[in-house]
Amino acid sequence: MSPGRQEEPAGDGRPEQILTELSNDLMSPYCPGRTIASCPSEQARKLEDRILAEAKAGKSRDEIEQELVQQFGTEIVGYAPQPMLLYGVAAAGVGGLIAVAWVARRWRRARAPVGAVAGTAAATAKGAEGKPSAAEREKLEDALDDLDEF
Repeated sequence: MSPGRQEEPAGDGRPEQILTELSNDLMSPYCPGRTIASCPSEQARKLEDRILAEAKAGKSRDEIEQELVQQFGTEIVGYAPQPMLLYGVAAAGVGGLIAVAWVARRWRRARAPVGAVAGTAAATAKGAEGKPSAAEREKLEDALDDLDEF
């Protein structure tokens, strides 16, 4: 029985309601990936007839569901992904994020101006005024000319 559901005694319309709930909630043992209601198999129709007969006999939704789980296994209740699949997807996601960050960093470095790349050396070579010397300006102009020729 699913959490939050209350058992009610079988009444006139209750067996059909139990049938509808179970055949829409439970997976078909005859059609992988489909509910009992959506399975076109004749065996699924027989299973629905069995569920309806048991509901008319006074069994609760929970009792019928437990019998079906005992007969067909827990797979009938729904899909539970394997842990290795989840871990693999998580690892691939983390690896993808790391790769994107690495590519973005490389791209930003490639687009950085020449002065920014040599910023540390230029800062230490600057005079007290903070302006580049004539030799530094000459080197920067040469570097820019090289880039223009590229």
